[in-house]
Amino acid sequence: MLQKYASFVVNNAAQVNSIENGLRTLTYVLPGRFADAELASEAIYTLLSFVGVYHDKLLAQAAIKGLLVDKQGQPLKLDPTVFNRYHGQMAHASDVYRVAAHVLSCVQYAEKLVEMVAAKRLGNRRRWQVVTWIEITKVVLRLALLRASGQRMVTGAVVPEREVDPGSLGSTKHMEQGVDAKKQWKGGRSRLSFTSVREILQQAEGNADLGAFVANSPQNAERIAPASSLMHRLNALGLTGELLFILRPLIYVLSMRKLGANNWRAWALSLLIELTSRQMLRSDINVPRTLERDEMARRKWLFVYYLVRMPFFEQFTEKRLSRVAMWCSNKPVISLLGSLIQDYQPLWKQYYFYTAGS
Repeated sequence: MLQKYASFVVNNAAQVNSIENGLRTLTYVLPGRFADAELASEAIYTLLSFVGVYHDKLLAQAAIKGLLVDKQGQPLKLDPTVFNRYHGQMAHASDVYRVAAHVLSCVQYAEKLVEMVAAKRLGNRRRWQVVTWIEITKVVLRLALLRASGQRMVTGAVVPEREVDPGSLGSTKHMEQGVDAKKQWKGGRSRLSFTSVREILQQAEGNADLGAFVANSPQNAERIAPASSLMHRLNALGLTGELLFILRPLIYVLSMRKLGANNWRAWALSLLIELTSRQMLRSDINVPRTLERDEMARRKWLFVYYLVRMPFFEQFTEKRLSRVAMWCSNKPVISLLGSLIQDYQPLWKQYYFYTAGS
């Protein structure tokens, strides 16, 4: 049954992807439409997240086996990003990293849904207990990733991202057909695929100049470098900053439970920890590499969440957003934006994980 389903997904990748995107778009407009609409929306989104990861894995495996072709009918070649290479190699080298990364991803996909169910079924007090245990779980998993990676930064996403764009695929081959293994050579440690010498000679009809081929195929240093060199090993200062960043969500939850969700001290403490962590990491990593630069940029955007966290949201942001929503409501096209703002404001106030940034 699973084999038939895998074959269906591979042979109809573009159509399956369109359905996923359509359902995912639907989840953005469902909140506020009917009773428990936000719960239904989050349930659909969570399910799509898990299904999407499974589909991505099927497509990546099919591409490696030569079962996918592009619009020109040529076998699709994967060119892994630095992000995918790093996490793929780390997972291949360490079972602890692989298991922790997948479990952490699953927790991140399901955390909003779990909080909603806990709030509706168990009450507000028990909901905060559930939220605390989720954050404890994430801290433990991130600490495991930090240790397994050799004290390197833990990125927001920790599993390889989609490598195959379904929109770029042509008519796929049958699942039973495979790629000629002689055309590709795959490194045992790097997991990178290279064109074999035999294939180079065949393409040039026996007249290939291997020296010219190498000279005309320059490789980006980060593309061929081992995973351990794609991120700096953190020193004491950077490691302290990373530990602060990992512990920050848990400290924030515990302070809110002790001081109250609308307490300014809890809000300010979280902000102070995040600013301190960022400064420590920037001081330790003088010349950030691509992954570190991308992760620092992502963490910079996380500061936006402080604008929609209580009590800042209630005292400053909410009124301004409401005015924006009212202005948009009478305008063609952008009226949908105003409606979305109005629908999501209660969720930002009521549920922790909508603004957690963890």
